[in-house]
Amino acid sequence: MKIKEQAIKDLDTLKPSELLIVYDLILSLKGKKPERAFPVVSAYKKVREALKGCKGSLTEDILSARTDRI
Repeated sequence: MKIKEQAIKDLDTLKPSELLIVYDLILSLKGKKPERAFPVVSAYKKVREALKGCKGSLTEDILSARTDRI
């Protein structure tokens, strides 16, 4: 049996979640990045956005909280 036919036969037995993994691997081999349903925002950017309205220095607040515990 040819490898392509065997691969297709094996794909038919996979769960949908496993098929997604295989498809991502195929795209990565082809050099394409999979499209995401929503934009990826790093945690750093989320924190910066959440803290942009805060007055003062977060660093100073953390340092003073640490010295209170010592």
